[in-house]
Amino acid sequence: MFKKYSLWLAGLALVLWTVLPLLWAVLATSKTTSEIFAGEFWPRQLSLRAWGDLFALDGFWRFAFNSLYVTTVSTIIAVAISIIAAYAFARYAFAWRHVLLMFVLLPRLVPRVALIVPLYLMFAKVGLIDTYTVIIIMYTASAIPLATWTLIGFIGAIPKEIEEAASIDGSSLLRRVWTIVLPLSIPGLLTVTVVSFVESWNEFPFALAFLQDTSMRTLPYQLFSLESSLGLIDWPLISAFALFTIIPIVLLYLRFERSIVAGLTSGAVK
Repeated sequence: MFKKYSLWLAGLALVLWTVLPLLWAVLATSKTTSEIFAGEFWPRQLSLRAWGDLFALDGFWRFAFNSLYVTTVSTIIAVAISIIAAYAFARYAFAWRHVLLMFVLLPRLVPRVALIVPLYLMFAKVGLIDTYTVIIIMYTASAIPLATWTLIGFIGAIPKEIEEAASIDGSSLLRRVWTIVLPLSIPGLLTVTVVSFVESWNEFPFALAFLQDTSMRTLPYQLFSLESSLGLIDWPLISAFALFTIIPIVLLYLRFERSIVAGLTSGAVK
């Protein structure tokens, strides 16, 4: 009995630890700045002023477009490349396969801060600073390693006999991948797509380093810059901005929660 209640208390503490900051941010959008500095938890009167100021913020919709554009494009490219790479690693036993697979994961092990200076110098020489291209390249490169490793488990679990039978019937490699491998790997594809999207959507260091033009900023970058540009900190506006930034992520997870959990656990078992 004691063990049961201990687990319940631990679970409740974890939920409160997770939910309370989010609840505070939601309530903060309805407060005045003075109420927040006074430490009041509940607003005296509900107000949508912060949301109106957010949507009227100069350049806000441009920042939202920047985030959506670079995130969507980089996710599509990263998943497409990862499918090809994962299929090759899962189906072909070529020389130095495991060494090459280790090098695919190696970029994930290097801190991003250590990469910024050499990458900035390289991109500056080819004139890619302050362009969508540089951010798409970096977001794509960041997503490929984890996506490739995840998809290898799903593709490797698909019996080769199915593809061999299709090959005997005259199916080409591209047709086998499109009609057999991809449909059977849908949980894994959904998982890597959502994870890649979330990672790119929330990415900050690369955007901070490679985007100097204000009009090119992404939402996380502008959220970081908002405090210094406002003078007196407008916490209701900042809270509304932060909540707007996480809304797409929450909607994605709510929509594909079961597929993501199934994909991660299946990938772990495989």
